Amino acid sequence: MTTTAQYVADLQAQQRALRHAASVPLFVTTLGLGFLAYCEIATDWWIFPQALVPAVSFGALFIGMRVQRRALGVGTGRDRYGLLALTMLVLTFFPGPILSIFVGAGFLLGVGLVALGWRARDLWLLAPGLGLLVVSPLVTHSPFKSLAPVLGGREGGLVLATVVLLVLTVAAFVRERKITQAVAA
Repeated sequence: MTTTAQYVADLQAQQRALRHAASVPLFVTTLGLGFLAYCEIATDWWIFPQALVPAVSFGALFIGMRVQRRALGVGTGRDRYGLLALTMLVLTFFPGPILSIFVGAGFLLGVGLVALGWRARDLWLLAPGLGLLVVSPLVTHSPFKSLAPVLGGREGGLVLATVVLLVLTVAAFVRERKITQAVAA
């Protein structure tokens, strides 16, 4: 016999799985980090496209979740994707590109994942976000450049972080699919 609290927790987990509330933010963050890695590998350092990556990524997440809400008929939950996108936009322009120069745009992607994970109490978002908060300054900030070769330099660190996020995205998607299939059965 299940308690009411357990029933509500299971129902919330099912709704989050149906909305892909972990895999979609991870996927969008992976795309953003992949673009940052591409910028480092293919071109010289150009700050403005890179500084805009967090705002564009979370803006795309907001739009994608709104479209998904219409298509599936499920709400966007309490995740506040729009507020997160607006916050990233303000952080991009208010302190200017200085924040991206010192800690990296990947840091702001990590901040977004931590905010979503904290709000939803979802370790699938919180842990990768904390990882980005650690890795991004290591490969970006000048005092840590001596540690950057351990990660493969700036490019290698971004590529490694992108691959790890892609693996976590696939794992989160598979987990969500199992939950939704268990409900359907």
